[in-house]
Amino acid sequence: LFACSTARVKSRCQSGVERRECGDLHQGPRTTSSSLAAQRGNHMSLRLIGSARFRPLRNLWMLEELGVPYVHEPVRPRSAEANASNPFGKVPTLIDGEFTIYESVAINTYLGDKYRTSALELVPPPATTARGRYEQLIATIYGELDCQALWIHRKHASDVAKFIGAPNPEATEVARKHADKVVDVLADELGRSGGEYLLGSQFSAADILLVHCCNWAESIGWGERWSGEAPQLQGLAAYLERCRSRPAYARAK
Repeated sequence: LFACSTARVKSRCQSGVERRECGDLHQGPRTTSSSLAAQRGNHMSLRLIGSARFRPLRNLWMLEELGVPYVHEPVRPRSAEANASNPFGKVPTLIDGEFTIYESVAINTYLGDKYRTSALELVPPPATTARGRYEQLIATIYGELDCQALWIHRKHASDVAKFIGAPNPEATEVARKHADKVVDVLADELGRSGGEYLLGSQFSAADILLVHCCNWAESIGWGERWSGEAPQLQGLAAYLERCRSRPAYARAK
């Protein structure tokens, strides 16, 4: 058990996969008011499939921010568990009772909608201007930075390129330049938000997505610009440090 607000109880499932159950350190699963408990349903029905080494870290962080118990199966893509729960054999997949949902961004939006409270709003309510801005941000981060830049590197320049793509230095360089442009746009969005986070004063699932993508960029040597003196990126390094200092982030890792 870890000395933090949530404890992870580790066990082995029949396939040998390590599982984590998250609940209060001394009092078991978190309790809620009767109305909120009815809204949330059975917390322990939540199962997240996928290792934190990949995109499932986004969902682990979200679950830790929400403080709801869950079971984690930290398996790799193409594993038996991934193939059984995701038509692409990828991770993450979230299983909530009889409902299964894949894609990390969709999972976090689903969780934010399901577990929203007046005190904890990681995804803005539907049909609000804040929700419109949130949707724009996650579409930009996922579509432009993740898919059109970071994933291009993984397919054409990483150590697994020979399995999922082919080495292509030209495509990788175009992707790197595109990543720079997208990060510039997002840094400007952060500066215009009027607060410490992408949606202003409220930390959100959009911040989780951006920080994870920035982690990925740094791991492949694309993060030097925001640790330097580029004027358009002033504030981004401090923003990343602020988000990474959150207790839920440390627990998710």
